[in-house]
Amino acid sequence: MTNFIKLNERYYFPSQPEIQISTSSYEESKPMDSPMSKDIALFYQFKTNKDSLTSLSLIPDGCFDILFCCSPKNPSAFLWTSPFQRRKQPNFQNDCDYFGVRFFPEQGAIKLNYSMRELLDKQIPLFDVMSADSFIVEVIATGMSFGERIELFKKFMKRIHFDVGYDQKIVDYAIQKIYSSNGMLNISQLSKYMGYSEQYIRRKFEEYIGFSPKQFCQIVRFQNSLDRFLQIDGSDLLDIIHENGYYDQAHFIRGFKKMINLTPKQYKEKFP
Repeated sequence: MTNFIKLNERYYFPSQPEIQISTSSYEESKPMDSPMSKDIALFYQFKTNKDSLTSLSLIPDGCFDILFCCSPKNPSAFLWTSPFQRRKQPNFQNDCDYFGVRFFPEQGAIKLNYSMRELLDKQIPLFDVMSADSFIVEVIATGMSFGERIELFKKFMKRIHFDVGYDQKIVDYAIQKIYSSNGMLNISQLSKYMGYSEQYIRRKFEEYIGFSPKQFCQIVRFQNSLDRFLQIDGSDLLDIIHENGYYDQAHFIRGFKKMINLTPKQYKEKFP
């Protein structure tokens, strides 16, 4: 039987560039040296526009975010889950500070009351899907700075610890294998590595992260190529293509457009 040991090296850094581009006063912090770094990819904060209602787009990353609206009069919190194609979501208050926490797909810190398959690609009031003291919403909203809100959330996390079950450890191990392969692993290979049937692995993936292993591999490859692509002038494109398992430039463009509904060139022009 496979021993499910989590790898220490982090291979996956999911990003949402449109949040930063579409808002103001954006800040972020990666908990690289914190015990929470195995579960939390990013803390971030931003302010929405003052003069208009705001819509924000998520691109596929396989993660889920907890987002706190820090309105003094009407604070709230919701779960924001990954789509499989770029999706615009409205209902953000204008001129409002938001504090977000992005959790890795394999996280074992937050226990949700539903399978991720039921929650995927949605924006849901947090305490509709999670059993915890709702007082945390007011606590985060009254934080005086980004750093203070991070510390307040860390204290909250220490109070809601739960024991990760064996099924979730199976998914965690499979995800680490996918990360270390840069998303270039198929379900048959996962089955051989782990000693479980393809059907069983697929079912557990859909339960815990909402996606099939194949879809998740596509997301990992896309995310791993996205950040580098947005920073290059074009000369390194072939390196990005080959490093992330695309056959050629046409294959890369098709995979990119599948996730974002725009070609790489169109996306870079729209979000420089």
